[in-house]
Amino acid sequence: MMHFYKKPLAAILMLLGVSAYAQFPAPYCNISFTSTNGIEPITLVQFAGINNPSAATIGGNALEDFLSLSGDVTAGVTYPITVNGNTGGNYTNYFRVYIDWNQNNDFTDPGESYDLGSIVNNNGTGPVLTSSIAVPVTALGGTTRMRVMKRFNTYPTGPCQTGAGYGQGEDYTLNVTAAEDCTGAPAIGAVSSSETSVCAGVAFTLNADVTPAPGLSYQWEVSTDGGDTWNPLDAAQNVASYSVTSQDQASSYRLVVTCIAGGSTTSDVVSVAQNAVADCYCTPAYVYNCTDGDLLLNVSFMSVNNPSGCSTNGYIDYGDTLGVPVVDAGGSFPVSVTVGPSGDGWLDESAGVWIDYNQNGVFEANEFTYIGTGLDEVLTQNVTIPTDALDGVTRIRFVASATVASAFDATYACGPVSATENYGEMEDYRINISNPLATPGHTASQFSLYPNPTNGSVNLQFATSIDVKSVSVISISGRTVYSQNMNGASDIYQLDLQDIASGVYIVKVDTAEGSFNKRLVKQ
Repeated sequence: MMHFYKKPLAAILMLLGVSAYAQFPAPYCNISFTSTNGIEPITLVQFAGINNPSAATIGGNALEDFLSLSGDVTAGVTYPITVNGNTGGNYTNYFRVYIDWNQNNDFTDPGESYDLGSIVNNNGTGPVLTSSIAVPVTALGGTTRMRVMKRFNTYPTGPCQTGAGYGQGEDYTLNVTAAEDCTGAPAIGAVSSSETSVCAGVAFTLNADVTPAPGLSYQWEVSTDGGDTWNPLDAAQNVASYSVTSQDQASSYRLVVTCIAGGSTTSDVVSVAQNAVADCYCTPAYVYNCTDGDLLLNVSFMSVNNPSGCSTNGYIDYGDTLGVPVVDAGGSFPVSVTVGPSGDGWLDESAGVWIDYNQNGVFEANEFTYIGTGLDEVLTQNVTIPTDALDGVTRIRFVASATVASAFDATYACGPVSATENYGEMEDYRINISNPLATPGHTASQFSLYPNPTNGSVNLQFATSIDVKSVSVISISGRTVYSQNMNGASDIYQLDLQDIASGVYIVKVDTAEGSFNKRLVKQ
């Protein structure tokens, strides 16, 4: 069947003499596709006691009435679902389920649809698709309707699908048992995290084993000082799981569950460690191919001048073996790369550079500078260092890719964007960014911080005695984790940082001569 030869709905209906919207048990809407040949059937639905294999023949009704078949579910419980269907050839079909949990005679309320996934090249009896459906704890008790829908190439446009497309829908009955209201302090079982140790920018999910019930609220809390202080993660949630989008220091998490009728319970603690920054930099997910002339023939910045050939698998980390140039925050410096000649007639070799200014192990979009696009030539550009870049040694990355200028951007930080567009090369180096807020001539700008990294006690050493007003330790995300006011003047100050979590921080020193920053690593 050729899916891309389609006729307008009106023309099909005139030729076939059929109605666009046949009657269907009220009050729910009907669905339709462009023609009888557009009906590629659902052949199996298994859910909560429903087990319905049906015909795999192309054609039939767009929406099948199986309301005489019913399943039994309980609010707050998750059930597996298995479906299958005829894709009409080597095509992809997507399944979506709609359930009217609040029994208001439509499927359009939040939480009433479930995307199950897809099947490919299936005659209706091939590999099945299995997923799950979580019944909301707020689902009303009684009888309601479930609609299973399948569509070619994309998910259905909605529960009332009309017009172009290939697929089918089936309606069933569900008998819902409502959940009982909570009556007191709830029990909390095991608490877990999907990750035990993470890099900055890596998402993970917290979960606690709690029997859901109406009237329960859930508040996840975080501690970065070993459990002495706890702070809420956003507002209270209505489920016992929570997605943490990023963590920049080792943290502990717990869940407080409260019943509206009275009583609350605090869970056990789950801890998530922080990976060392050096271990967090991404490497190419798809191997770079630089054997055909799509490569970096030379990289030059500051005192580094490195002619090279094609590296193994198109990636090499030179570390600090070629030196670590020093650059001033707020200033700019020139970079140049020589891109290869290609070998297959490709006319565009684009190059860019990334510098990890915030030293979190992630090359972000605002850390990218486009160098240029050419072929077998030297490309040059000036790189401007932000004034808030952290002080210290960090990683600098150069990439050349056989990509047109309009398509080459910050998304190439981790290598090729696809396995079939992998012509190019990547090289890593080190660069030392000076104290971002230091002002030449000010005594306070000359302070040193040691030991760094530290396990706890830290010394602030100045060249001469100076009046320090206060010292703050700030996480990469901007949270102040330590603050101390100072009195008098001295050339050395001591900080006790035993209680802060492992991670990378900014130490901010407020003095009579201004405010100054330095980077600190707590082990």
